[in-house]
Amino acid sequence: MNRLAETAMQKDISALERHVLASRDIATQIGDPFLSYLLSMALFTIYEKKAHHENEALKSSFS
Repeated sequence: MNRLAETAMQKDISALERHVLASRDIATQIGDPFLSYLLSMALFTIYEKKAHHENEALKSSFS
């Protein structure tokens, strides 16, 4: 059950990542540097969250 929750979380994070990437691309195309910057910061947070989940998964697999 725990693995199922981890998989669901990873899929949700990946879907969010795709949406934020697409939004940032649109903001860049329309020439809104502030919105593009904010979405880049959101992507950074998403990448940190993904790395944290991957580290936790590695830790639990070695335990």
